[in-house]
Amino acid sequence: MKSLFVLILFLFAGPWALADQHLDVSRFERLAIQDGGRIKPFDTYAREQVQLLTGSEKYNGNNPTELVLAWLFMPQEWANKQFLQIKHLQLKKDLGLPETRSYVSPLELIHNPKLETLFTEVGQLERQKKKLNPYYQAVRRISTQLAVYQEIISGQGLRIFPQVLSPDWISLADLQGDQKIAFARVAGTYFTAVGKGNDLGFQNSVQDFKAMAQKASPTSYPSDSQLENEITYNKLHPFRFAYVFYLVAALLFLGALKFSASKIWYYAALAITFCGIAIHATGFVFRCFIAGRPPVSNMYESIIWVSLGCVVFGMIFELTYRRRFIGLAATVVATIALIIGDSVPAVLDQSIKPLEPVLRSNYWLTIHVLTITLSYAAFALAMGIGNIALSYYIRGVEGQNSEKLSSLALFSYRAIQVGVLLLTAGTILGGVWADYSWGRFWGWDPKETWALIADLGYLAVLHGRFAGWFRTFGTAASAVCCFTGVVMAWYGVNFVLGVGLHSYGFGGGGVHYVTGIVVLQLLYVAWAGMKHKKFQNTRLQTSGAA
Repeated sequence: MKSLFVLILFLFAGPWALADQHLDVSRFERLAIQDGGRIKPFDTYAREQVQLLTGSEKYNGNNPTELVLAWLFMPQEWANKQFLQIKHLQLKKDLGLPETRSYVSPLELIHNPKLETLFTEVGQLERQKKKLNPYYQAVRRISTQLAVYQEIISGQGLRIFPQVLSPDWISLADLQGDQKIAFARVAGTYFTAVGKGNDLGFQNSVQDFKAMAQKASPTSYPSDSQLENEITYNKLHPFRFAYVFYLVAALLFLGALKFSASKIWYYAALAITFCGIAIHATGFVFRCFIAGRPPVSNMYESIIWVSLGCVVFGMIFELTYRRRFIGLAATVVATIALIIGDSVPAVLDQSIKPLEPVLRSNYWLTIHVLTITLSYAAFALAMGIGNIALSYYIRGVEGQNSEKLSSLALFSYRAIQVGVLLLTAGTILGGVWADYSWGRFWGWDPKETWALIADLGYLAVLHGRFAGWFRTFGTAASAVCCFTGVVMAWYGVNFVLGVGLHSYGFGGGGVHYVTGIVVLQLLYVAWAGMKHKKFQNTRLQTSGAA
């Protein structure tokens, strides 16, 4: 049990600082570990745990695997180090921590008398199945951080050795016999490498331990190529590169609109956009291959899919009609979506997890969920084009750009048509899947209800334009306002309401930010509406005077 690690610490521990190690941990990164219901490289495990504990994949510039090894082998040096992230101001105040600090040490939390009471309160709320507010979500995050850190330093959470007759792997703390001796050799060479700066022995001992694990269960231990693919994905950060390309492309499309006589801006924008799509699609394929399924089981995965769909739809429209503003809208929306996905890992879980049982029919998952979320991509494109149109009203140049505004409204309308077709089909297919999984076609579940509300809202826009109730401004404003229905169906049901049968998509956090963005967006529409109304009144007065 823990005696292995206690013995190692007494025999080998020394006063070395992590910042001075910088060991070559590449072979340790390529060890397999069972965590979160699947087998993954240690590199992935380390990134996820460091992200959870510190709020970033790296801490003070150190490699995540180095950090986890330091926590495992030298916990006494980290007990008083401030590396556990805590951001909630009121919680810090209640715990007697300085509000200006974003990090605390494990001992500060473990010895805090108020924390145990808060943990009890969270447990009671969860047993009552009540939705946790942001304060208690922060408390639960601390509880998870401490539990994960304790599992690491005790070795209980590091299931790193497979078993032949059981799907459950053996943790470091439970290793026996030759397995225990082999890892003790890894620990000993680790401390030698830290002390003398020579990591060859460490590398060899890690390789020997891996060979022993592979030999113990060749069928359950992933191949080197599988491990390497996931590590490549981790280090490539394809979606981060993609949004950089989309951002550059958006600026070039903006230049193409301003300098319409020069085609170099336009063709450069198209080329950069397609480079971004290639990187984006590569990351998507990597994630599909690693997970063994379409990556649409949580909010983060749906964001990378929706942003890809938005820019692909945008390029189809752009290459067909050559309007420039379509490419601008698509790349701006994709950039914002991917930046959000990359910037808030505490809210949008980026880890790859096994599917919930109800989602394990890949056929229905692909048909229903991809169709629904692809409709969000079309609506997002319509919203982006609508915002560009509204900018003309706000700038007071409506009179000089009536033809351009008509074109913007038309393509926003076209994108809504695509979205309504996909959302309607996806909703019907969702009913078929519900009948297959739950034994009923429709049950007014919150997710179902809000999908229907969003669909009816956009159908009202299509009908209103066809019937002549509104034209240019009304179409642009409606494309923007109706996207709030998508936000509610996509984010609100899962992160705000948190009730219903679609519990596999539930999460927490970000409510204030999303609410603020929605309010600002509606104020933007209202501002454009007032400017449009003023222009209309002025034109009527001018016509009357004439």
